[in-house]
This record gives sequence, C-alpha cells and structure tokens, in this order.
Amino acid sequence: MGVRITGLDTPFGGVSWEYTETAKHGVQELFYFLETKRILTNPVEMEIKSWCASSAIEIKAKVAETLGKYDFNSETVACLRSMADACNSFLDRLDAVPIEGIIYKNSSGDWEDLIFSNAMRTFRTTFKEKIELLSTAYNLKFAKNIPD
Repeated sequence: MGVRITGLDTPFGGVSWEYTETAKHGVQELFYFLETKRILTNPVEMEIKSWCASSAIEIKAKVAETLGKYDFNSETVACLRSMADACNSFLDRLDAVPIEGIIYKNSSGDWEDLIFSNAMRTFRTTFKEKIELLSTAYNLKFAKNIPD
C-alpha cells in the first residue's frame, strides 16, 4: 500500500494524504482470485461447457476490474489484456463445441471434443505464460499449478 499526498497546509505545516493500492497488490489480488478458478487449476477428467463459459466470463470481468483499479506499467497492462483476450477467444471457440453436457477426457488425456480440447489448452497456456511473467515482474508466487 502506498501513500499519495493530497494537500499541504501552511503556515504551520501539515500534510494530508490518502492510502493508495500498489500495482503489486493488484496483481496479488488477481492471483488469489485466479487460484480459485477450477477452469485454470483443476485437472479433472470432465468439464461442463456452461460452467467453463461462466468461469471464463468471471475471469474476464475480474481482469477488466483489475486493469481499471490500479496504475500498471505497459508490460503488466499487456499481460492483463492478453488474459482478457484469451477469455474472449475461449468463449468464441466454445460456441463451436456441439456437446452441451459433460465433456470427458479420452484415454490419451485430451478432451473428447477437439475444439474444446484446443480451446482449453490455448486458454490455460496463455494464462500460465502471463502468470509466470507477472510472478517474475512483481516477485509474487502463484500458489496453484495450471495443468497443460
């Protein structure tokens, strides 16, 4: 948490200020949220398309909220925008998945629907890469593992 000076009083001197949230705090807050999202961190053998869509929408909203709340440098902004773009791309590709119920993994570890499998792989890979970049830039740890 930082401090921003909002005013000076004279002749006897006095300073007024407000506490500000730092960019590092914003990234840490986003990490805490992302660690709870099973679409990213839960390597289960089945998924439900509608739940995945809801989760991607929630993630996109949180990323957008975080972008608007903190003063990030251009590299962080680019990472967060890539995350939001990954959500949009995932949702676009999910529309083409014909299965409405449970999507299972097959014996080779891929999802039974190729479109879903590629969408999930791309989604998770993007988040994994961007989280690693942010972790290094802000010296933070993402506590969960994002499966391939």
